[in-house]
Amino acid sequence: RASEGARSSEPGRHFAAGILQAAGLYFSFGVRGLQWVTPYLVCYLLLAGGRPLLESVAWGAVSAMAVLPLILAAAVLAKWVMLGRIRAGRHPLWGGYYLRFWFVRTLVSSLPLELFCGTPLLPMVYRLFGARIGRDVHMETDRLIAFDLISIGDGTSIDDSASLLGSAVERGELVLGPVEIGRGCFVGTGSVVRERTVMEDGARLEDLSLLPSGGRIPRGETWVGSPARPAASPGPELPPPPVHGPLRRAATAALYGALILTLPALALAAFVPGVVILSRIDPLAQPLLYLATLPLVGASFVLLLTAGVTLFKWLLVGRVRAGTYPVDGWFYVREWAVGQLMAISLDVVGALHATLYLGPWYRALGARLGRWVELSTATAAVPDLLEIGEGATIADEVSLGAPRVEGGWMTLAPTRLGRRTFVGNGAVVPAGTVLGEGSLVGVLSVPPSDPGEAARPGASWLGSPALGLPRREPSAVFPEQRTFRPTRRLWLTRGAIEILRVTLPPAGFVIVTTTVVTAALALRDRVGLGLALPLLPAVYAAACVSVALGVVALKWLVIGRYRPFERPLWNPAIWRLEFVNGLYEFLVSPLLLEPLQGTPFLPWYLRLLGARIGRRTYLHTTGFLEWDLVEIGDEAMVNEDCVLQTHLFEDRVLKAARLRIGRGCEVGALSVVLYDTEMGEGTRLEALSLLMKGETLPAGTSWIGVPAAWRAPAGPECKARSVPLRLNGTAPRPETNGSARELVT
Repeated sequence: RASEGARSSEPGRHFAAGILQAAGLYFSFGVRGLQWVTPYLVCYLLLAGGRPLLESVAWGAVSAMAVLPLILAAAVLAKWVMLGRIRAGRHPLWGGYYLRFWFVRTLVSSLPLELFCGTPLLPMVYRLFGARIGRDVHMETDRLIAFDLISIGDGTSIDDSASLLGSAVERGELVLGPVEIGRGCFVGTGSVVRERTVMEDGARLEDLSLLPSGGRIPRGETWVGSPARPAASPGPELPPPPVHGPLRRAATAALYGALILTLPALALAAFVPGVVILSRIDPLAQPLLYLATLPLVGASFVLLLTAGVTLFKWLLVGRVRAGTYPVDGWFYVREWAVGQLMAISLDVVGALHATLYLGPWYRALGARLGRWVELSTATAAVPDLLEIGEGATIADEVSLGAPRVEGGWMTLAPTRLGRRTFVGNGAVVPAGTVLGEGSLVGVLSVPPSDPGEAARPGASWLGSPALGLPRREPSAVFPEQRTFRPTRRLWLTRGAIEILRVTLPPAGFVIVTTTVVTAALALRDRVGLGLALPLLPAVYAAACVSVALGVVALKWLVIGRYRPFERPLWNPAIWRLEFVNGLYEFLVSPLLLEPLQGTPFLPWYLRLLGARIGRRTYLHTTGFLEWDLVEIGDEAMVNEDCVLQTHLFEDRVLKAARLRIGRGCEVGALSVVLYDTEMGEGTRLEALSLLMKGETLPAGTSWIGVPAAWRAPAGPECKARSVPLRLNGTAPRPETNGSARELVT
């Protein structure tokens, strides 16, 4: 496999691809810059032309709403001109078809399609790109890539963060294949449906489950797990949804359209004070004043946005109560609007999460949080129905009590996490779950479906479906003052450091915006507006690169080089680490790195941060943490939204160590590779799989599942094999037999 990847990733082709992609990035940065800069630019241009303030602000608001339809139409046109109708097949990585596919994919990913999620407008948008989507389809996800190869039948529900990509990069090739989902189907939160798959009518794929390439779920069956297998119990019995006429449908779609255009205005309005302040300070003439003002600018944005979201939440829905509500009802529309505001806040003030300042905001929104709760970037939570006990820890990208939408109904239920529970990265905790005191749900895992088991105190669960862990690796012994009960001095010190973590990322967005507006006004005076406007994407890109290089300098100044370590939560070294990670995740990634995915330029930037990345690697993820601890070999392929996780929090102790991905390896979409692991040359880790810490995968082997287990080579002569379930230590050789679960070949 490694040799196949080498043949299709010739140095000359890779170099030429980089040149062409650099040209294509002009359009990607143009689309992104339009969304951020347009209202401020229009307003300042009108003010400079002598127009009244209120008129200028009004036209700025109108321009902000006009941008979305404009860039959507441009992306649809680009798709049909550059690709036409996407067809199943295999294409060389870095080749001509790959470059055209990358260009369209990057343009589409620059659109704020997440605003359309949960509305009847999202299926309409995907039909414009060529997807075949039936009537009354409910989609809570925008993770569709190979549009023409995706078909979804009438009445199907696709839940939050599910992935129907229809594409992957493997063996040095871009692989495209159909995804066929029948009528009345259900795909759960965080699940992955790979290419060349079929879900027959009425089939269901539960939360955090993987339907591998070539898989088929028969009519009416429910499957669960990674990889998915038939479930013991069928899906819920739901009444038929209310039926409404075409006039009601049209009015509902129009209402959603108006909300989609106006809701982002709250975030744009919160930026206004910062833009006004920084635009009045010359950074070259007054550099110290400019730098000193940045935390104030960021703080003004955070306070205005969080206060606005809180106010709108209580005005629109009040206190949310558990129950089942029709998707086309008025309550659903109001709850959707609040959810969108929460999602927007996660995008632009995400650095607020995992800090001391998040708890007061969540309590103001209605959540019941105990003391010393550590809550990171949890998604889809309904605050009024969320209760988290004292000392609990919720890691990144956890789906915490998300509303469940199926069959035209939205179900809300209370979610309770007991005292000192721990929920790992990427886990899914369904609505209605009660976790017992001191329990643990591991990375990419779900709690057991049995309520009694989930509520058992001190239990540990790993995988999808959940498997009970007989033991947990003990952490180094640190006093409670460093883990769960800090002293007042530690609390004040952390709070002071986290002010910078919270305020600098939004200040970075303001810097980029004011730079582009100032440059536009200067260029207009020199070369005229007609020549100035085409230069603005390059100005925007240059501003983003400058901010990103500033973060590189801060990383080396504040952290230096990462080395393996084990430290308690309440430690200045941890706060410095989180400060730098916050700038990377919530500033540099959305500004610069997301459009660089799938290009030679993303590895360049990661090398500046200290990662060791080989030649001609394919990276379509920004999921890196301690960069110096990551090594990726030549021509490796790391797919959509993977996480190379060099640290874990457990018992409030952060443990970090190295990981290595060998030459020609493949990591499938949304998989997680934990620290202290090694993937041998040419090894393959399937999508939605978890490589446990301490494991070494032999060269040339293939692994799948949570936790990952050996997968037999594909072929008619191969049958399912059994391997021991590995919770720690070196992974068994493929020829090893044991008494653990059977695997799907």
